[in-house]
Amino acid sequence: MNETSIHMKCTTMMKTALTLGRDTKVSDLIRTVFSRPGSRRRRWPEALILGLALVLTGCAADAELDTFQDQSETARQINDLAIPVFIVAGVVLVLVCGAILWMSIKDRVPADDDYEGEFPTQVSHNNKLEIGWTLGPFVIMVVIAVATLVTHLAVNSTEANAIEVQVDGQVETWEPRVVVVGQQWWWEYRYYLTQDITTSDLADPWNPWNLPEADIVTSGQMVIPTGEEVELIITSRDVIHSHWIPALNGKKDAVPGLYTPWKIEADEPGVYFGQCTEFCGLSHSRMRMQAVAVTPGAFQEWLTAQMEDADLPEDQNSAEYRGMQVFSNFCASCHLINGLNDDDYNGAETVSGSAPDLTHFAGRTTFGGGLFNTYNSDGSLNDDDLAAWIRNPNDVKENYADDLPEGALPRGMPDMGLSERQIDDVIAFLATLGPRPTYAQILATEVE
Repeated sequence: MNETSIHMKCTTMMKTALTLGRDTKVSDLIRTVFSRPGSRRRRWPEALILGLALVLTGCAADAELDTFQDQSETARQINDLAIPVFIVAGVVLVLVCGAILWMSIKDRVPADDDYEGEFPTQVSHNNKLEIGWTLGPFVIMVVIAVATLVTHLAVNSTEANAIEVQVDGQVETWEPRVVVVGQQWWWEYRYYLTQDITTSDLADPWNPWNLPEADIVTSGQMVIPTGEEVELIITSRDVIHSHWIPALNGKKDAVPGLYTPWKIEADEPGVYFGQCTEFCGLSHSRMRMQAVAVTPGAFQEWLTAQMEDADLPEDQNSAEYRGMQVFSNFCASCHLINGLNDDDYNGAETVSGSAPDLTHFAGRTTFGGGLFNTYNSDGSLNDDDLAAWIRNPNDVKENYADDLPEGALPRGMPDMGLSERQIDDVIAFLATLGPRPTYAQILATEVE
């Protein structure tokens, strides 16, 4: 293969890689390169170019998870530390590797036992160099350590200011605080507006699954007011997870039995994407979340809507009513809908953790742990993904909920064995739960 043909093939491979979606598996691309006939040595240039192209896809300006698009003071503090450290590390890398390469070329000799030429001068020590490469790294590490400590203390301090919110027509003073609960494989957000919840209130060794009743419980999307620091208390119901929304803050582990303080804030309204960053089982890579920052006025409107019970259908001949009956018979043992089954709900004790609260399902724009869009791009309900999810969740998001050994608790949503008509009726019922989001909200929170 001549240089021209290698160049043409590498160019084609790069263009192909850059046009592929971010969901494409790297293993599939590598298999494409190395499965074709020919010498493996000849294919290395193609593999190298392909690898570089894949790396470049991570530099997309519109990437959902981008640590450089900081939108809060805390995220800026992290970047202000990370970028200089990265630059210093890069300079050190270039100097060290450059010196090694230069000496290797300058002082090379033939690999021949019969070589009789002159060997490079052998140096046993150099006091100036040894002092320099000892003191230099020491000073650099001290500076980095001090800067890291200062940043660490700053990003871990919580100073949420009390704000006034209306709850059931009454003005309440609320220090913005949200309890974040990780579970396989979705995030739950609990808002306590009428009580001052602390970590000691949550740590109940006799009842680790059912947390104190909250005023608002949602999943997948955490709504926060702009310009306000919101304190987070992070925990887990099963294994270790890690909550990470890079535009607003760093990551914080969610550990079963521990209630770890953290914080989040947003300068401007917007949707900020996140991802679990601690391997937690089958669907770890598909455990997503969003922080939706809105103006204080819009936040109050959201609070008011979320405090309402579900508006249940009354026409017994409607698909919505039939769907409610199916839900009550098959789904209510795990899922909660305020106004329907909140008096006898025991979902948290039925499964490993609990299933998402569906009181305002239609008001959320994602479902399935932030993996699927509730609505299509044209604003219509995403019936196809909803039906696939209800029909057999394990087909669209791997879980551990079916064919379990005796005594094992399910992790994820099981196959309920519903008929197609029952599935259609349940979807019709779910579409009635909660105020429908605006078209702008649907587009802004759309997942790929």
